[in-house]
Amino acid sequence: MASAGTFALWHTLLAPTGSSVSDGGPVGLTGTAAARPEEPFLSSLDPAHRQQITTASATRAVTADALLLSALGASVDLVGNWADYPGLGIEAYQHRSAVGRDTTVQVDERGYLLPFGFPVQVTARTERHLDTGLLKVYRLTVLRPDISYDGIAALPHEGRAFPFARIRLNRPLDTDVVPADPLDGAGYWLNRPDQQDQRLLFDLTAEDRLGHRVDLTAPLVFIHGDQAYDPPTLAGPLTAYETIAAGLPLSATGRLTLAPVPGSNSETSTVDVAELRVGAVPSTAQPAELLAAGRLAALPRLLSVGARIPAMDAMAPPLPAAAAAIAGPPGTGPAVGAVRSLILDNDYVQSGLAATHQVYASLASAVPFAPPPTVSGAVAALGLPVHGLSATTGLVGGPLDAVKSGQFNATDYLSPTGTGSALPTRLLGVIDLTQLVPSGPIGAGDGTTAPKILTTVERPDGDLKPPTAVRTELTWTPDVSHKTVSCLTTGADATLDLHSTTVTRFDGTPPTAEVRGELRNFTLSFADILDIGFRRVGFTSKPGTTPALDVQIGTVGFSGDLSFLNKLREYLPSCAGGPRIDVGPDGIQVGYGLAVPTIEAGIFLLQNLTLTTTITLPFTEKAVTATFAISSADHPFLITVSFLGGGGHFALTVEAGQVTALDAQLQFGAAAALDLGIASGSVSITAGISLHLQNQASKLEGFFRAVGALDVLGIVSVSVEFFLELGTEQVPKPGLPGQTRTDVVGKASVTVRVRVAFFSQSVTLSVERRFGGGGDPSYADAFPDQTSWDRRCAAFADMEDA
Repeated sequence: MASAGTFALWHTLLAPTGSSVSDGGPVGLTGTAAARPEEPFLSSLDPAHRQQITTASATRAVTADALLLSALGASVDLVGNWADYPGLGIEAYQHRSAVGRDTTVQVDERGYLLPFGFPVQVTARTERHLDTGLLKVYRLTVLRPDISYDGIAALPHEGRAFPFARIRLNRPLDTDVVPADPLDGAGYWLNRPDQQDQRLLFDLTAEDRLGHRVDLTAPLVFIHGDQAYDPPTLAGPLTAYETIAAGLPLSATGRLTLAPVPGSNSETSTVDVAELRVGAVPSTAQPAELLAAGRLAALPRLLSVGARIPAMDAMAPPLPAAAAAIAGPPGTGPAVGAVRSLILDNDYVQSGLAATHQVYASLASAVPFAPPPTVSGAVAALGLPVHGLSATTGLVGGPLDAVKSGQFNATDYLSPTGTGSALPTRLLGVIDLTQLVPSGPIGAGDGTTAPKILTTVERPDGDLKPPTAVRTELTWTPDVSHKTVSCLTTGADATLDLHSTTVTRFDGTPPTAEVRGELRNFTLSFADILDIGFRRVGFTSKPGTTPALDVQIGTVGFSGDLSFLNKLREYLPSCAGGPRIDVGPDGIQVGYGLAVPTIEAGIFLLQNLTLTTTITLPFTEKAVTATFAISSADHPFLITVSFLGGGGHFALTVEAGQVTALDAQLQFGAAAALDLGIASGSVSITAGISLHLQNQASKLEGFFRAVGALDVLGIVSVSVEFFLELGTEQVPKPGLPGQTRTDVVGKASVTVRVRVAFFSQSVTLSVERRFGGGGDPSYADAFPDQTSWDRRCAAFADMEDA
């Protein structure tokens, strides 16, 4: 029907029963058709919202204040309110459209933020604008920013899987969001509205059960409210979430006690957090309990912690100068130290500390730990392949299964020498400690079996004030087996005591360390030449004082080829004779010396004879060394018997198992002269030999010199000198780079000098001969590889068949 250019539009208006059709009015609508995700179409409502509205309308109908259908489209004014039905995901719904064109559509949806469980509301509002058309905005509102995990229903494993007691969401609390990647139909990740391809990061503060706070940032997942209370429904989405969370480190800072002991304020399991990885597991509570409590049917769990372990940082070698300059003075910048990946031990999570002999965490990969000897007591260097952490012993070396079963195996726990490991586990720089320390029950963790390397927090007034420092203690007093290992023989009453305390204060002052190390009743045999019995070797270092080494020597004796020197033992001083102690940056040197008085008896004269013994205990990983010397190169001893005389010196430096340096020199000679007035003459003969050995390189030299002279009235003089020198020399092997051989080099010369009045002339004849060492080349020298042999074989003609 048309009139004056106006056309009537046929339409249908829904009105309540008994009212005027033209008036319309509120009508309750109930959805009967499910969403069809296989038939998508463009709409202001997404399929999830359509499904939720359909389900909710069966509980309480949607109110239609207007519903008009026409050939050009529908005009509606719909309102739904389910705020008093918490089990439904949707809370409110409003929909307005005119002639098939939506003008305003708003859906208020309940839900939770995974993994922490904050209850939130997401409002999806679509509005029509004249310039841009439909514009849809999602608004997130946090309904409760504080979550406590204490006392909640069915908390698994008494909260050991997640050591935080409460978490607060600081910001944002009300912000626009963009739904991103769906999580297995249960929800979706939240992205930033300004950069829609990036996750929205939330600032949170977590507090552990001892009150330590950790600040962190994390992306979160929105879980639809209609799926939030049924653990089996969430099982699949949570598995998908943990797969993503395992590779999603959350930036964090603060201190965290990983294994709190109920009723105790012990902080032996506290670490400095740098990052967290947080997963989620289904709750074991019933859906009705969760719905009544308003809690998500999932609980967070700690997948791993990136942390700085105070014990490892406190006893680590000092930073290089460049790194220290970047880090700045202590207390003025971020925490310094390597970040280690820690994983809560599954047996601890399931059953507690008592079931694991106090082991509570494992490292994602073993970390070598070798504090400098000056930190571990100087007399011993410890090397631990750290596999985990214990609430009583601190750092745990070796496989955790053995420790959790209560057994200590020195070979596994410590890193033995000679196994290709870079970790030094040595006594006095060279002895394998794993062969001296017996294995057995791990005990109470007091340092009498396994080393105790533990960190505690110092508070000036108990727990009433903030902490002021961190104290790291190393304690180890193991039993020592009575046996011989390499060059060391321990007595039946041998003891080892290592104790170190490092205090790092929070006020920025430099750390302080007090170190004590002691080894008693043992004997060192150096290369089967020198035996030194020790009653005690003690090292002490305190703040503000010079490190001190106390060495008490029992006996010194020689063996093997030098056993004849035992006659000199009576000249060696005892420890009470006043040792010479020199402290340097690389170690401590203790020396004992005795100058033998000049001995003169008739035609015999002995002078400049000194006997010295020196022991060096390095601060580095080098072995302890001992040096025995008779006089020195710059002050050799002298012996004269009538017209015969000579002198020399001897020095022997040995480490465990080998001679590292030998310097010996001996010279002797004779001289005679005759003067008849009108003529005079003299003759002298001198010979000497020297031997030098340094780092397995040796040099042997000897000489002979004979001189004769005749003078007549001072007018004519004749002299003849004969000189012979013989020595060894290291020269490269031809064609074999890096290899040397020893040649014997001999030099001889004859010099004749004649002087008549004012005329003089001298003539020298010299010759040198060199003899190659080793004789003919070996097979390995001639053919060092397969190619050389193949080349030689190819030089011959092929053999013909007979």
